[in-house]
Amino acid sequence: MSRSILIIATLLFAACSKDSESPKITKFTESWYNVEEINSQTWIMQEGRSPQGNVSYLVSGSERAIMFDAGTGENFGQDGSRILYKIKETTDLPVTLLLSHFHFDHNQNIAEFENVAFPDLDFLRQSVDESNVYHFSKEDLFVGTSPASVQVGEWLPLETDIDLGDRLIQLVNLPGHTDESVIIIDHENKLAFLGDFLYSGEIYVFDPQNLQVYANSMEKLMTLINNEYVLYGAHGAPQVSYQHLLNSLSLLNCILNSDCFTESGTSVFGKSATRYHSKDGATTVLLVHTD
Repeated sequence: MSRSILIIATLLFAACSKDSESPKITKFTESWYNVEEINSQTWIMQEGRSPQGNVSYLVSGSERAIMFDAGTGENFGQDGSRILYKIKETTDLPVTLLLSHFHFDHNQNIAEFENVAFPDLDFLRQSVDESNVYHFSKEDLFVGTSPASVQVGEWLPLETDIDLGDRLIQLVNLPGHTDESVIIIDHENKLAFLGDFLYSGEIYVFDPQNLQVYANSMEKLMTLINNEYVLYGAHGAPQVSYQHLLNSLSLLNCILNSDCFTESGTSVFGKSATRYHSKDGATTVLLVHTD
């Protein structure tokens, strides 16, 4: 049966910053990551040289840290790792990896982590084998066949305080991009890390039926945060405006109500596509036809 991918894109893009500093010692220092501090316990780890423009986040308390996504794995790496070396430069706390979702561009360095946590979703628990190993499907990864599997070391509760040590965070499952998509919210500091659910660029929806699911998730998010929160996405410019959330929901409703303009003759990933855009032209949607 054929499937369709819908991609919601904004015309407001920001250039990815790059770490252009030259090595100051004779030992080679990789400059793949641009690390920026949000506060003394939170860091942006941006892969500005990646075509994917990925952005991952290191969120710590006084006792442990969460690495939110594992990177693209496109770099050569340093000290035998492609991302762990940079994490160790940033914190000496024990680090748990949590994926925002399972797509290939967010999990390529997963083998470098001793502890990988999954959100405590029933369908994920039912998908691990007797050894608590999860085997990634082709649909999970979207592109490629790696990684094949991962040992799940911890199940993190949803919409419940998780104590990192003097810092509480919550995970929220927001399906739409993928069924397992989760975000991190820090209510005290008014921070929200949204993964691919919302970011500075394209938003992918992999089935027309998920349009309503996505809209419902956006409405749920708006009950949990407001415009005082600072939002961070997983691609492009890290910070995302609250207005972008409002615009994206408006566009989803526009598509659901068949009130958007269309044009054909484009392609994505070599697949034919139909472009939808809002009346003001500020946002667009690509409907990509796949086998």
